[in-house]
Amino acid sequence: MKVYILDKVLEYNNEKSSIESMLQEIDSILEKSDRFFSHFLIDNLEVYEDYYDYFIDNVKNIKEVKVVVNTLKELVQNIMLSTVDYLNRAIPEIDILSNEFYKFPSEQSWAKFSELLEGIAWIIDSFNAIDANERLNELIASYEEWNNYAKDIYSLNELFKELEEVIENQDTVSVADILSYEINPLFKNMKEKLEGLVSKGAN
Repeated sequence: MKVYILDKVLEYNNEKSSIESMLQEIDSILEKSDRFFSHFLIDNLEVYEDYYDYFIDNVKNIKEVKVVVNTLKELVQNIMLSTVDYLNRAIPEIDILSNEFYKFPSEQSWAKFSELLEGIAWIIDSFNAIDANERLNELIASYEEWNNYAKDIYSLNELFKELEEVIENQDTVSVADILSYEINPLFKNMKEKLEGLVSKGAN
């Protein structure tokens, strides 16, 4: 199989034993470049996750692998787009979840709540990764709007801690209150600010 990465073409045998060294070489090439891995295009099929398993399962038939990469700016833009997508999905779910916690949360409600906490942690982590970059000014469309978004992230961080405390006390009504009156409006604000940053960045 042929592997296309940046201006290089690598060749590997179609064997499981080749996969590890192929992925290591791809990492090594990217480390020396100013590009970041996005996904694989394997025989014209886009593969974004679980690609190791995909290679293992299909290695005998793969002919062509293209390594799709992003500049740092594109990577940041994609993270912001992913966050907007997540917020779009999460906002209606929070309404449903808060109602469940006002009544009596089922096992499924707790599972959804746990997923929400993971989502919040991901939003905070991805913000921190972008915010810590020394080229932040070049990566975002408006520093002022980014700082406004940062204030929302700090609020979210506080609410995250608050939620962890009320769970320890098994206080389901407080969980519902925080979801309904604090997380939901905050998510809506964050979505608006990020959409503004994304649309400006795309210009």
